[in-house]
Amino acid sequence: MIKKFNDTRINFKLTVAFFTIAFLSILVIGLLSYFSGKKSLELESFNRLTAVREMKATQIEDYFSDITNQLITFSEDHTVVDAIKDFQNGYDSLLIQLNVNAGILDSASIRLKNYYQNEYLPRLNHNVQISEDVEHHWPKDQTAVLLQDIFISNNNNPVGKKHYLNQTNNQCSYGEAHAIYHPLIRSYLEKFEYYDIFLVDHNTGRIIYSVYKEVDFGTSLIDGPYANSNLARAFNAANESTDRDFVKLVDFEPYHPSYNAPSSFIASPIFEGEEKLGVLIFQMPIQKINEIMTNRHEWADVGLGESGETYIVADDFTLRNQSRFFIEDKENYFKMIKEIGVPETTIAQIQNFESTVGLQPVKTFGTEAALKGETNTEIFNDYRGVPVLSSYKPLQIQDMHWVIMSEIDRDEAFAHVYDLRRNIIVIFIGLLISIIFASFFISKKITKPIKILTGKAQELAGGNLDVEIESNSKDEIGQLASSFSDMQHSIHDLVHNLEDKVQERTQEIQQQKEILEIKNQEILDSINYALRLQKAIIPTEAKVKSALPESFVYFKPKDIVSGDFYWMNQLEDKVLIAAIDCTGHGVPGAMVSVVGANGLNRCVKEFNLNKPSDILDKLTDLVKETFESGEDKVKDGMDGALISIDLKNRKLEYAGANNPLWIIKQEGALIEIKANKQPIGDFDFRKPFENHTIQLSEGDQVYIFSDGYVDQFGGPKGKKFKYKTLKTHLEDNRHLSMDEQVKVLDKRFQEWKGSLEQLDDVCVIGVRF
Repeated sequence: MIKKFNDTRINFKLTVAFFTIAFLSILVIGLLSYFSGKKSLELESFNRLTAVREMKATQIEDYFSDITNQLITFSEDHTVVDAIKDFQNGYDSLLIQLNVNAGILDSASIRLKNYYQNEYLPRLNHNVQISEDVEHHWPKDQTAVLLQDIFISNNNNPVGKKHYLNQTNNQCSYGEAHAIYHPLIRSYLEKFEYYDIFLVDHNTGRIIYSVYKEVDFGTSLIDGPYANSNLARAFNAANESTDRDFVKLVDFEPYHPSYNAPSSFIASPIFEGEEKLGVLIFQMPIQKINEIMTNRHEWADVGLGESGETYIVADDFTLRNQSRFFIEDKENYFKMIKEIGVPETTIAQIQNFESTVGLQPVKTFGTEAALKGETNTEIFNDYRGVPVLSSYKPLQIQDMHWVIMSEIDRDEAFAHVYDLRRNIIVIFIGLLISIIFASFFISKKITKPIKILTGKAQELAGGNLDVEIESNSKDEIGQLASSFSDMQHSIHDLVHNLEDKVQERTQEIQQQKEILEIKNQEILDSINYALRLQKAIIPTEAKVKSALPESFVYFKPKDIVSGDFYWMNQLEDKVLIAAIDCTGHGVPGAMVSVVGANGLNRCVKEFNLNKPSDILDKLTDLVKETFESGEDKVKDGMDGALISIDLKNRKLEYAGANNPLWIIKQEGALIEIKANKQPIGDFDFRKPFENHTIQLSEGDQVYIFSDGYVDQFGGPKGKKFKYKTLKTHLEDNRHLSMDEQVKVLDKRFQEWKGSLEQLDDVCVIGVRF
């Protein structure tokens, strides 16, 4: 029995159904779009901040490493060694040479005291909470008083330019030494932009020389007025060390001689042979740190937009570089830090020094986590109280407990998210209104003829594909009925056709699979044959051991064939051995290696060369000649290190193209011989390779290598192994035999690489004398 069709009821149901489905679809799609877009933009922002953080962390760590190397190198310079000896002699004999009596000393004291009272103390007291007096800063030593008078109070140059005085009118050995060395040391200071450079006597702690001649000049860092300063701590640490390469870096602290401005120092002892002469100290330049961290005020160029910045925070939770907001808008910056409760004394110091370094407090969730050693990305309120996206990590700088923060305001980072949300809401409302009207009219039109099709549709829905469906109308419902009938017949045909198509496609896929397997095997056979050819040009391990019994070769190609190779030739009294890194790896690199190995053999056998620099120069010509002989000019070349070993006389010669030579002395010191900064092959600024001759001792070990080992990514953080880590590894294992060293070297490489792909070919060669 057929029930009476209720058109109004079905119309309502259809309207509600259409509206509900469309509403929920739009709502779900809108929410998914919004949250997906927000998540994507947040992830993109964090990735950009992390990339900037890593870039700036590398730059600042490399900068401090460069400063350390500059300090050590300068402390070993003969000019500095001669200077500190001459200044010490001049300091000790000054009173006698100038025939100083009580009258001269009184006049000098009066002038100097007048300078303290009228110039130095007013500037200092402007930057301290408790006013200072002359007594607390007065030098204890008469020589120091006299020197400060000559170079400070009796110096006609204004404050800030006292260092332009090169030669005094006084006839004394100190003045003569100052005229010789001061222009040289001042030039070094200006070139590398240090704030000041000090030479300190190691016995008395007296600052016997400084470039800028502030009030610490001539005073003792042991018992003088600044014995409790961070400058004194740096001196004491360096003075106590017996290691000529020792370096001590102290963090920024207020320093009275620099008018209480935050100052940092780095110190290293000065030796002449085994005798300690004194301590060299650099006063660190804050400007270079600011340039790195602020990108020379071009924040947008590194993707930090209008509100992003990178900054360093020390373990006292204060900045170690200028705040972006202080640089760009001082007025709003001071208004902001006052509102969040920064003490008035701190604000006054920031205004006086025109600097936030060591003054602006930054105690946030991120800085606390980073100072605990954590590396992460988070959203929290920064030192302004503004929500920011932040990427943070600890910095690896000797003697410093610093962290780096890379941040951008949340509102700026999510600006596009807010636009997306607004657009989705507007579109949602428009579609909602349209759906209401469309649902009503469509359902009204459908309900009238639907009764006719209901019965047949129910039979078809029950699985009777043989049911006859009649179409009595030509509208959409009639077309639907015809379509149901056509669909019934089409399904039978479709099932049959699908079976035929499946069988046909299966056969085609099988044929293609067999063809690919054949081609793959042909390629693999060609590569394996290339491996046999490459093995034929590389000396065997037994041949290397025969010529150099105390040696190892760690050779690990990335692919079947290698772009790295090692080469050896044994002359009557010498052994030539090289580690060469060709452009690329795999088959292309192997082809270049054949050119390199053939060229080395020609250099020795055809051109009778045995000097490493001559061989590399000739090899360069042969490589260029080979790659320029075809239609297309190829600029590929190779890096490498070549050594000539005279085991009998323990004499070694070396020349290198970008790759250095490392020597570990029997007592454990590692010496690096730099290579020429040019490849073997076509190069626009080529120079003849430099030949280094080194006399070695029994037990000394030498190492040459390609860059594959140190460039391998791995470890817990997926970073490069780096040269520094390889140096430490070789030094730690120098007591092992060469056979044991190569096993440890391979084990460390495999542990570091872990599950990551090998990045490049690896070649490391070691020889013990």
